[in-house]
Amino acid sequence: MSKPRILVLTAAGRTGMPVVLQLLDEGFPVTAFVHKADQRSERLKAKGADIVVGSLTDINDMRTAMAGARRAYFCVPNEAGNLKAAAIFTVVAASQKLEAVVAMSQWLSNPNHPSVHTREVWLADRLFELLPGTAVTFINPGFFADNEMQVLPFAAQFGLLSLPYGSGLNAPPSNEDMARVVAEILARPEGHAGKTYRPTGPKLLSPQEIAAILGKVLGRKVTYRNAPMRMLSKIMRDRLSLYNLAVYEQYVIDYQKNAFAVNAPTDVVRRITGREAEDFETIALHTSLSVNFPIESMWPSARTHLNGVKATNSKQTSHQERKQRSGTPNHKKE
Repeated sequence: MSKPRILVLTAAGRTGMPVVLQLLDEGFPVTAFVHKADQRSERLKAKGADIVVGSLTDINDMRTAMAGARRAYFCVPNEAGNLKAAAIFTVVAASQKLEAVVAMSQWLSNPNHPSVHTREVWLADRLFELLPGTAVTFINPGFFADNEMQVLPFAAQFGLLSLPYGSGLNAPPSNEDMARVVAEILARPEGHAGKTYRPTGPKLLSPQEIAAILGKVLGRKVTYRNAPMRMLSKIMRDRLSLYNLAVYEQYVIDYQKNAFAVNAPTDVVRRITGREAEDFETIALHTSLSVNFPIESMWPSARTHLNGVKATNSKQTSHQERKQRSGTPNHKKE
């Protein structure tokens, strides 16, 4: 029996790409809907995904992307147009008679939230609930660990984590854990219809604890310094749109009020995937070892430390590959 085709929106994104890769590994035919063709889409194509390039807010592009699909992952960037994309997706999904949809929502989703974007996320969720005969599941994470990863090079160079979190707590989930939860539900949607899941990391962390963990990973002391949002906004204007910056500013206020600590941590990652959620140290280590991390610009002690970690990691990988080629069983528990 052939497996159903699955459509993944924002397939080159931080959760979209690992969702596509996991589903392909399980033998599902996948349509990857991307905004533009680049190295990321080429990687997905090489792995076997069918690539559709287009706009999330163009109904003809959405129809092209959804053709033949039976299930879909709805995930859009934190940019203007979210509600329009959701409306178009709902219309096409109803016409296509999708059997299952997993929608990336938000922990803060509420019709009265100060952020326009978050209010629109709530409205989008209500649209998906109207899909006739479709099993809809919502993923509503809080503040991603990926937010801290964006300032990892700065922390490595200057030994500072300057963010406006106040004394707020968070159990930050990894992109990969969220992707694993999404992919598992898309692959086996039975029992998940109408449910909402909130993936988190395994532990609530203070900003000071986050800084200390980054310091451990980087091999140098990292100190948390509470930064005024006004100062951070000036720095981020070159990297974020005004819309995205307004969203971030509101979420920082929520962070300071401990909104992301409410009912956290959860066991969602373990319950859905059978794996423990990645802790913050693991997330930071994976990020620091990524090919795009600018080691050459780091503080010398951090550069030396991470080069050593990379060398060790490379040796372990080579040893593992030699074992696999020689047929020697690997008894190490994952």
